[in-house]
Amino acid sequence: MKVEELAPDLFVGCPRYLTQERFAKLAGLQEQEQMLALWIEEGILPSRRFGRHRLIDIQALLQRLDQAEGTPG
Repeated sequence: MKVEELAPDLFVGCPRYLTQERFAKLAGLQEQEQMLALWIEEGILPSRRFGRHRLIDIQALLQRLDQAEGTPG
């Protein structure tokens, strides 16, 4: 599997939480929805449950990206 970097600037101005479908579109991963679902299930993509809905937590994701780059968040 080819690993691709997610640039934080893709998500600037986004709401705090995104659906998996919206996240996939913004990240250019529409063809990888099953992989995204697995990442959410495994906690690789931070998410939060609101009733029946599980949404990706963009703020937590950006913090993880900053930490991975070694920049203070």
